Amino acid sequence: MTRHTTAIEIELLVLEAQSGNPKALPLLAQRYHAALTRRAILLTNNQDAAADIAQDTWVAIAKNIRSLRDPARFHAWASSILANTARDWIKQQAKRRPHSAPAPEQSNTDSSTSNDSQATRDAVMNLDPKLRDIVILIYMDRCTIEQAAAALAIPIGTAKSRLRKARETLSTIIEDPDQTERT
Repeated sequence: MTRHTTAIEIELLVLEAQSGNPKALPLLAQRYHAALTRRAILLTNNQDAAADIAQDTWVAIAKNIRSLRDPARFHAWASSILANTARDWIKQQAKRRPHSAPAPEQSNTDSSTSNDSQATRDAVMNLDPKLRDIVILIYMDRCTIEQAAAALAIPIGTAKSRLRKARETLSTIIEDPDQTERT
C-alpha cells in the first residue's frame, strides 16, 4: 500500500517543525488552518469563536509540536487539540447562559433544528477523547474508517469498535440529555 504524497509532506513538515525549522510551522498552518477553522465552526456554530479557537489551537500546536511522537498522527493530534479548545469554549458559554437573559422563543422549525445541532455538538465534545477523535475524523473530516484508523495509528477493528461505542454513547446522551451529567 502506498502512502499519499501529501501525508508524507505533512510528516516531513512536522519533523522540520520539531527540529526547530522556523519555516515549517507556517507551512503547516498554511495547509491546515482553513480546515481547523471549518471544524471549529462546525463544533461551535460561531464563526468569530471558531477563528479564535483555531488561533488558540495553533498556539498550542506551536508550543507542543516537539511532544508529538508520531508525525503521521499530526492530523488526529491537531484535531484533538482543536476539539479540546472548542469544548472549553462551549463550557464557558454554557456557564454564561444562565446569567444572561433568556433568548426569545422562535416558532419556526429552524430553531429546533439548530438546538438539536447544538445538542449534538455538545454531546460530541463531551465524549471520551478517543471516541470524540474518531467521530470528528469520520463525520466532520469525512475520513473513511481506514483513513481515520491510520490518522489515529490504531487498527481498523479498533477504529470500528470506537465508532460503534461513540454512536451508542451519543444515542444514549441524545435520547436522555441528563445522561451527560451522569457520565
